[in-house]
Amino acid sequence: MKPKHAFTLIELLVVIAISAIISAFLFPALSSSRGNARRMECLGNLRQVNLAIRLYADDFSDSLPVLPDPSPYPNGIGAYYKQVVKGYAGLTGPASVNERQFTCPADQAIRIQREHAYTSFTFNGYETGPDDLPRITGKKLFAIVQPARAVLVGEWTAFFGGSWHPPRMGTFHDASSVLSFVDGHAGIVPLFWDGIAGTKPADCTPPASYDYSWDGN
Repeated sequence: MKPKHAFTLIELLVVIAISAIISAFLFPALSSSRGNARRMECLGNLRQVNLAIRLYADDFSDSLPVLPDPSPYPNGIGAYYKQVVKGYAGLTGPASVNERQFTCPADQAIRIQREHAYTSFTFNGYETGPDDLPRITGKKLFAIVQPARAVLVGEWTAFFGGSWHPPRMGTFHDASSVLSFVDGHAGIVPLFWDGIAGTKPADCTPPASYDYSWDGN
């Protein structure tokens, strides 16, 4: 009977080294593929949310969402638009972490927060502070001058800074976020930031070279 062959230490080290080299080549590709899949799912979810908002407007004389006054919700229309429009996405009841249509899989923080109604997406409207920009809360859709440039709803990062694609904390110029627009289209858009400490992208009027507008004009 022939003796069984066993790996020598050198052979084992060679195999480990080859495996490490292959992994080094494959990991960036796998990471990029996973990131692309998350962006595509995020885009798909945001298009559904966009449609729900526009269906809401169809039923309310072409008007975009406004929260009731007094509001029963702990945050402004930016987050709790979800409770106003989600029936048009087939959802009912209190805000829940299980309402996946309103989340981006790349978001690991905002979608689990009750004060943001467990949604990754922010409506382009009033928040709660006296200095917040009015943007498009309650506007008539037909009154928005440039619907293809007017932001309707987008990732939280588009308003407050940072990026989920790829993940990066802090406010920085040309950070990419998924946005959808009043005309119904959605895409990954670089956001203008003026570089002034204490400001965020939603505070800044983008130059004409940027293909979006907070006020729709």
